[in-house]
Amino acid sequence: MKKLSISLALGVLLTLGACSEYDFDSKYEDPSKVTTVSISNLMVGVFQRVKDYDLYEYNRFFGFDSQFVGKYAQTFGYTYSSSMYTPGYTPFIDSQWDNLYSALTQLRKLESLYNEESTGQQEQDEAFLLAARLQVYDFFAATVDVFGDMPFSKACTLPLTNDVQQSYAPYDKAEDIYRTILSELKEMAPRFRTIPVPRNFSTQDFINWGDMDKWERYANSLRLRLAMRVASQGELAEEGRAIIKEILENPTEYPLIEEQANNVFITNQKSGQLNFTAGSGLGDWVTNRLASGPVIDRMLSHGNYNMESSDPLTGTYVEGTDDPRILLYYNPVKIVNRNTGQTDEHRYLGTDVSVSDELTEYYNSQAEDELITTNKGFSQITQNGFFWQNDKFDMLIMASPEIHFIKAEAYAMGYGVAQDMTRAEEEFKTAVSQSIRLWYYYDSIGIGENTRRYEAPTDEAIATFADARWKSSDYTDKLDAIITQKWVHFAFLVSREAWSDLRRTGYPSGLVFPEVAGTIPNVPNRWRYPTTEVNYNPYYKDVQAEDTYYTKLFWAK
Repeated sequence: MKKLSISLALGVLLTLGACSEYDFDSKYEDPSKVTTVSISNLMVGVFQRVKDYDLYEYNRFFGFDSQFVGKYAQTFGYTYSSSMYTPGYTPFIDSQWDNLYSALTQLRKLESLYNEESTGQQEQDEAFLLAARLQVYDFFAATVDVFGDMPFSKACTLPLTNDVQQSYAPYDKAEDIYRTILSELKEMAPRFRTIPVPRNFSTQDFINWGDMDKWERYANSLRLRLAMRVASQGELAEEGRAIIKEILENPTEYPLIEEQANNVFITNQKSGQLNFTAGSGLGDWVTNRLASGPVIDRMLSHGNYNMESSDPLTGTYVEGTDDPRILLYYNPVKIVNRNTGQTDEHRYLGTDVSVSDELTEYYNSQAEDELITTNKGFSQITQNGFFWQNDKFDMLIMASPEIHFIKAEAYAMGYGVAQDMTRAEEEFKTAVSQSIRLWYYYDSIGIGENTRRYEAPTDEAIATFADARWKSSDYTDKLDAIITQKWVHFAFLVSREAWSDLRRTGYPSGLVFPEVAGTIPNVPNRWRYPTTEVNYNPYYKDVQAEDTYYTKLFWAK
């Protein structure tokens, strides 16, 4: 762990001061703004540092998702250029690293206070410890998936030892970090079932509101996600498959997030303490709102998306064969060409939508790319749908469709469990159906300008579509069908997971990543360590040789 991050995190942890605003922090106090460093406050401090990873807000959608992982997963559209694989704003990548170690520092302090307590007091405070640890482990695994090897087991000790020399932490292998997290998640999950709920836990816990069943399902589901990540190949493949078998063959012992009621999320309370705006940052830079051509292509089964066409975005939505989520994801546009004075018709899905003045700026900067045939696979459609600025859209941390996609893959590939294509098909159809219902649920309760424009598809229509996707001749490999629909489900909401699945499986098939003449000529396999880490951590020399854009993660294909 670098000296700079540790010092900064220590200052955040111990600084005393009054709150300047009485909103989020008045109820969910950050340890940097209170005079008592307690276990409950430290848990909230961990949540505060991790929430940028969970929230659909500025840091994610202005810099990290739309300009980084969303490019590499092609869940966001982007402009074809020599620098198209370079993130628009690198500090947003580095901030994930810094936030992670700030959270880990607070967890280390929480663990230290907990270890000093009596047995009786530990029993009362264990819920705070486990919830904070689970959040850090989720965030840590996601950060490993970006960078690879990281300081972990010996990181963030300065606040506990005051020993600067010992605070420099060596890098743990990514495999070892995964192995530790997988092991500890197994021990943690059943504890949520048996430990008492502290008196103030439900008010401090702004994720699951003290619901221990949700915390247990979250821990098991995260373990299943990480086990699947390593099950395809690599030195943890056997261990990952054993975990998948253990969880799927013992559903009572290892309950998962399998229904919408089990979903783990941060509630968007527009009129309450948790006041966020879904998609904040999408409005700050027009390129952040570019829809993904490949996603659209796979949503339209009759293939009317073609960048080489002079009018690639025409056609009519066909119920039962086209993906009903496309009606929510992407809006049609009509743009006046300033150069010709003519209206370029983008009568997408057979509809017209009035265009705001911002599209004039949009046309000048981006729309000409729609006419460049070398820009295959990238679409410039303004994205302002049911999600962006929908005040009712919760910040989903983990939702049930993902779990059913994982189960479908396990049964299709025989990962740990016996190969069973009937079970795989059932899980696939459940996942697709739940995804469609989830997005239409948020559309139905939304108050954004583009919400509730379409009737939710019937159960019969959803079932027909899911069945068609499983049987589609587009896929010679059922794993392609599963990962493609999982990728469509994630889309611009969970681009990180979509990118990890792409690196792990090579699917969805058919994605085009043209080589360019820039500094980063093709899509990276990982991101390089932050400059501060390079400059301050003497152990960087141990990983320097592997610090390239094209070093593969141990679980990658």
